[in-house]
Amino acid sequence: MAETVPLFHGDRAMAENASDFIKAYNRSMMFLNPLATDRQKMLALPNYFRTGSPAEKWYDNLMVNPPATWEDLVTAFNERWPMVKSATQTSEEYQTELLELKMVEEDIGVIKTIGWQRVWTHVKWAEEVLELANLAGIRAGPTLIWQVKKNLPKAIRKQLDDEYADWTAFTTAVKDVNTTKLKQEREDIEERKRQEEEREQKLLQKVEAVKRATTADLSAQLQRLTIGQVAVAQMTASSVPRPGNKATTRFALQAGPRRTTPYEPPTEGQKETVRKGLEVYPHQRFDDDGQKTYANQLADWAAKHGAFTRITEDTPYPLKPGTAMICSGECFHCGTHGHSSFKCPTEDHDESRLSRSETAWRALCNRILDPLIRVTLRISDL
Repeated sequence: MAETVPLFHGDRAMAENASDFIKAYNRSMMFLNPLATDRQKMLALPNYFRTGSPAEKWYDNLMVNPPATWEDLVTAFNERWPMVKSATQTSEEYQTELLELKMVEEDIGVIKTIGWQRVWTHVKWAEEVLELANLAGIRAGPTLIWQVKKNLPKAIRKQLDDEYADWTAFTTAVKDVNTTKLKQEREDIEERKRQEEEREQKLLQKVEAVKRATTADLSAQLQRLTIGQVAVAQMTASSVPRPGNKATTRFALQAGPRRTTPYEPPTEGQKETVRKGLEVYPHQRFDDDGQKTYANQLADWAAKHGAFTRITEDTPYPLKPGTAMICSGECFHCGTHGHSSFKCPTEDHDESRLSRSETAWRALCNRILDPLIRVTLRISDL
């Protein structure tokens, strides 16, 4: 079947190549009329020029004094439309491509269709590497072989020798690796991938479960907030000495002189100081990372203030992981809900009981932050 020769325009505005056109015309003439004379070739040529194109005008002017031979016409054609020199890469650029051509682990033991041919991916890779080595001018030596070999998947690399004299030997060795072993490696890769996906899925399920549990806990705390505030108000009122009441040491959150002055509401400055203080040591989750961070927080607090510093607005204290959110109506002694600080079932020596400093900090925050601020604080943490 004769080759279809595209019409030539010759103004370089179209996506056409003059050198490719004249070659295609020669091939077509050899197929259609192998015995065509030079004169016949020259007379047939304008049939492949677009009407009114620069190429047609050039031909009309040329044929005023026709060339003696077909070769002379081709010479004149190439002078009018010189061959465009293709951009070429340097050896260093080809070597860079060579180092960037990777064989990934997922391609091990895989057969792909290239054109109409089914080939192993490692064989195709070896052919591409050899071509790049040839273009870079390093095919006859060992340059870069060890760098490329080092980046190969382990399943390929462990079947190769330590050194190779040239790229032909190296790529031949890659093509000749044991495909049975590659298939087994492929199965192992897929099994590892499946196990990894299962682990990730289980981890995601655990994370979602924790999120749901945390959300449910926060919702329950919000529902108890009003009740907790009432309990705190009652506790505050009952802490004022009355005639006939026994003095209680359980609510003595921190040793100090008994108040004899009237109650003064906290100032806006005190509230702002406490709010900022809550950001100094963020409340941690009850897990390994949270426990480590909590330990670091305690060490930092002790280094800044000392072990026996009185708790004030200016000395915010770390909160024990796993306890209730601050200002949520929690018990100041154990950091849980369900009872007031007056009725806390824990004793001073109990492991679940909070330190005196944290108890004092929780009580201080509850006293200074009014209910509206406490609600805003808790909702912002949801």
